[in-house]
Amino acid sequence: MNRYLQVWVLACNVLGAACSRGPEPSGNIQAAPAAATTAPLSTAPSPEQLERGRYLVSHVALCGDCHSPRLADGSFDPARWLSGVECFVDSNPGDPEQGCLNTRNLTAHPTGLLNRSDREIKDMFLKGERADGKALHPFMPYAFFGNMLESDADAIVAYLRTVPGVEHRIGPSQPPFLPPPAPVSRVPEALIPMPRADYPERAAALRGRYLAGNIGACLDCHTPRAQGRPALERAFQGGMSFRRELLGLPADYPELIYTANLTPHATGIADYAVADVVRALRHGEDKDGGSLCPPMPAGPMGPLGGITEADASDIGHYLLSLPPAENVIPVDCKPGRSALSRHGH
Repeated sequence: MNRYLQVWVLACNVLGAACSRGPEPSGNIQAAPAAATTAPLSTAPSPEQLERGRYLVSHVALCGDCHSPRLADGSFDPARWLSGVECFVDSNPGDPEQGCLNTRNLTAHPTGLLNRSDREIKDMFLKGERADGKALHPFMPYAFFGNMLESDADAIVAYLRTVPGVEHRIGPSQPPFLPPPAPVSRVPEALIPMPRADYPERAAALRGRYLAGNIGACLDCHTPRAQGRPALERAFQGGMSFRRELLGLPADYPELIYTANLTPHATGIADYAVADVVRALRHGEDKDGGSLCPPMPAGPMGPLGGITEADASDIGHYLLSLPPAENVIPVDCKPGRSALSRHGH
């Protein structure tokens, strides 16, 4: 049940799937350990910059989901926060030489990022470029992160410098994840949909656009793909699928779990208010009180549960400001129920 977060990025970016709605998993996400400076910085960061970086890493960019080992109950292991995960995903469990995707140690340790410059770290998550010149596998959503504000990128680096070092040398991933494919280009920021010109809370919607489209997972997971790239002309329209077994879910879940249409159409979230979106992100519940489905990392048991009410509200304004787009999708992911859309499909 709790492995769902460990496959989120792979499913969204590599296997062509996307995040959907339905019951949230068990397990409780623990707060990251208190920051303790373990590496010298060229300029001492302010408390505000460190807090911004901690917040982005933990609750918006969702770095911990992929880079932090978990305890048996599915919660993050606080002693190994951001220290990397061996075989984060195993696409071929029957072969010990094939199928494992490993995630890197991001702590301030020589086996992590301690010996990397600020520029090298930023090049990795903004451009997908390793210090040795090789490309990161595009399961790392650098194509979206490349639109991040420089101040936010700097805040992330500053926070990572304070994460207590954990000795954890991560080996190379296995085929088919090695060698990685050619680097992918940054998603053009201009192609991320703008709020409707007549939307009354347009300033809030513009802030939500940055959160949902550039540094969060909403656009990545709720946009269909064409030839491995986001089909931005259908941004936020949903319809991507996860296989139940990939998420480690029991048989009473549908075989396929689909991402939701997040546009304000009758087949999407037209009946949602901003407060309903806030509730979905922070409490993991749809407008009718039902739980959201794996692998949506929302609610108190997911990292999005820690997003601020103001940011969640801005995201809600942005989604409701999008042009309505019809896309009937099977979205009812409940144990013991078929995957049928609440709109009758």
